[in-house]
Amino acid sequence: MLAYAVAVPLTVVPALAVVGTLLYDVPYVGMAAAFVPWFLVWLIVAAAIGAALAGYRWWRRRGRFAATLTVVALLAVAGGSFVTARMTAAVDAAGADVDLVSLFDIRPSSSVPPDAEATYTTFEGEPLQLSIYRPPGSTAQSRAPVLVYVHGGGWIAGDPQSRSTDLRWLADHGWLTISVGYSLSSQDRHLADVTQGQLGCALTWIGANAHRYGGDPTRLSISGHSAGGNLAINTAYQAAAGTLPSSCGGRPPAVHAVSAMYPAVDPAGLYRNDDPVVGGAARDMVAAYTGGSPEQFPQRYQRISSASHITADAPPTLIILPEADHLAPAEDTYRFAEQAAAAGVDVELVAVPFADHVFDARPGSIGQQAFRQLTARWLRDHGQGP
Repeated sequence: MLAYAVAVPLTVVPALAVVGTLLYDVPYVGMAAAFVPWFLVWLIVAAAIGAALAGYRWWRRRGRFAATLTVVALLAVAGGSFVTARMTAAVDAAGADVDLVSLFDIRPSSSVPPDAEATYTTFEGEPLQLSIYRPPGSTAQSRAPVLVYVHGGGWIAGDPQSRSTDLRWLADHGWLTISVGYSLSSQDRHLADVTQGQLGCALTWIGANAHRYGGDPTRLSISGHSAGGNLAINTAYQAAAGTLPSSCGGRPPAVHAVSAMYPAVDPAGLYRNDDPVVGGAARDMVAAYTGGSPEQFPQRYQRISSASHITADAPPTLIILPEADHLAPAEDTYRFAEQAAAAGVDVELVAVPFADHVFDARPGSIGQQAFRQLTARWLRDHGQGP
């Protein structure tokens, strides 16, 4: 009985998790894809142990329950391995080199302090800051390429250091990495008409001051996650079109490449998200940012839609898309990439099967490795590398 007591949970939990991941389109059940890929390799190990215990029990007693449990455990191992292989293959095909050993990392997410901070402007008495991560050994005479990062959080949460380990990794690989803070919206403060001007101001400040931290503002790229991906794309595309506002005046510098992780390119689509689990949260985020629905504020939604800023002059754009994204509908991102490519923009969309929003949040995960390595590869390929 002890063998069963151990084998049953080691089999059932991974089996249910893998089934939920494979059936990511099924309401409620598919939400497993939001978390399972973080720990998938450990679930495979658990299922393998469950299969060994149940198989031993069957070999000794030839019971039907033991046989069934063994088969279920082996199917969980096969399913989990299939998901891992598909995700890894998609990322590797795009130019990354996934380290499978790192997938076993169980350390919690940590925060890395920046090398410097600076205030680039204020809003309603609130200082807006930049977190600056410098390449090792850089001096004021260095001329490292500059990567500007815009954090996510649905326009209502997050801070410049929310992806600090990734920012430090990019700095350690040669980029002066500068994360931008901006004013956050809320149920009582709708800043869709304000945020873009703040980012334009931040870019103007960086253009004038990056050299003080060893950066070359003539080699400037931008990146962002989720809502930050929307803001990063809009900032880069408006800068290319000469329409990027700056709340503090001046002319923002050109952006030469973009890397966006599951960007919320279509806020109207986000508002209309009908997912029974996260659809309400998606609507609340966008409503806080805009002040209401697309029907109430059509022009405001058009201004913050990334497709509205597509021109042939837009910089090369990498988009990493989790195909099982329940928060930012994947079809909106596919449509945006097609529109940008049709306009002549150099767009690469890397679709990762079975992955959901924030699939890169766990240290060592396939998503984290994909963001770091593919961003670095994209920037180097477009003349923005160290």
